[in-house]
Amino acid sequence: MLQWKSADESITKNVLKLTVYTKKPTERSTCNVLIDKLNVTGASNKDLREKYYTDILDGEGEKALIIGEASAEIDRKIENAICMMNILEKSLVTITIPAKQSEDNSEFIIVKFEITLIKCERNKPIWEWTAEEKYKIALRYKERGVELFKDSRITDAFYKFSRACKLLITLEPIADLDLDKQLESSINELRLALYNNMAMCHLSRKNYKHTITLCTKVLYKDKNNVKALYRRGVAYGNMNNNERAVVDMKEILILEPNNNAAKEQFNIYNTRLQESIQKSNDMMRKMFKTY
Repeated sequence: MLQWKSADESITKNVLKLTVYTKKPTERSTCNVLIDKLNVTGASNKDLREKYYTDILDGEGEKALIIGEASAEIDRKIENAICMMNILEKSLVTITIPAKQSEDNSEFIIVKFEITLIKCERNKPIWEWTAEEKYKIALRYKERGVELFKDSRITDAFYKFSRACKLLITLEPIADLDLDKQLESSINELRLALYNNMAMCHLSRKNYKHTITLCTKVLYKDKNNVKALYRRGVAYGNMNNNERAVVDMKEILILEPNNNAAKEQFNIYNTRLQESIQKSNDMMRKMFKTY
């Protein structure tokens, strides 16, 4: 295949130098690549590092990387392209992503470079990983996601949490695996933490419906999870569902009477709810007076 495009057409790979067919890199494969002839439209090379956080395109030359470790959008797309390459293949890769604020008001930036897959120590496919291996890698991704969130890189953090979650989903139904009880418990706790963290990302981006869905998944397994109750309550409040917001905040105050954040939100949503009830009652009285 001389050309490959991603499903969303944001990545194009054109083969410049054919080689014999080899098995492609998989998750956690260690790869050495050579980056050459980097060209960027709509941004500077400095922007790639400072605005788009790329590690792989931080200059040209040979780079070592592990598939799955990418923390930036450009690097995730480069990993996708590498996973479609044979060893010693040389290709021209073009990546198109939405532009962040730029001097020329470009809508997209276009990144082109030549890449050669020099070496690949291929990892075994995911379906051959043990449950413990999946747990350890998912935990690693989760911890990286937390670091990214703290750096206000919300989207990148979400991708890390999501990637970790997808690994754990491959273990379902976990009860059928006959795992060590401690490992099973750790996996279940990590999955709930990931749902909660993804909800945190969605809430930061004002994606309230997704926040509610994820928090509800957590609460189905752990009805007293304060973080999930709080995030779902705030999401309900921002959707003007004050009744449900009040219920969630009230649950938190039963569990943690001194939770000041929940007290503050409860007072806001409860005031709105009482005002709404009063308006409704006033409207009903006016209707009955009319008739």
